[in-house]
Amino acid sequence: MPRFPVSDHCDGAHFFNPTGRLQALGFAQLPRWWWDRLVKGQGSRWPRTVAAPQKPVLPASISAGQVAVTFIGHSTFLLQLAGLNILTDPVFATHAGPFGVLGPKRARPPALRLGELPRIDVVVLCHNHYDHLDLAALR
Repeated sequence: MPRFPVSDHCDGAHFFNPTGRLQALGFAQLPRWWWDRLVKGQGSRWPRTVAAPQKPVLPASISAGQVAVTFIGHSTFLLQLAGLNILTDPVFATHAGPFGVLGPKRARPPALRLGELPRIDVVVLCHNHYDHLDLAALR
């Protein structure tokens, strides 16, 4: 009996990308991967900038039993319920990673700045990757 529901990305025992199983590279293969992608230009290039999204207009109020969901950017969503504001994975930094501006630069700004958000009651973190753990935003 399968442990998980069978779907286009799960055979009941293993999860995989629908285009095939992803083979992880070892640490020793990292310099070659960097050389191929960054120096030789193989693979798709990440854009330096992406146009800012249209600034969302937040609702003035939310009725009981309703929810408003606003995409802020990357993994950040603002969920508004009657009397409750939830922010998921707050990412507002210009660069990701533990080393500030030495990390990868954000290509697209968030749809709203921290100061434009309503009072936040709950923050949800889905996992502890640096791009989801913007400590300045959490403070």
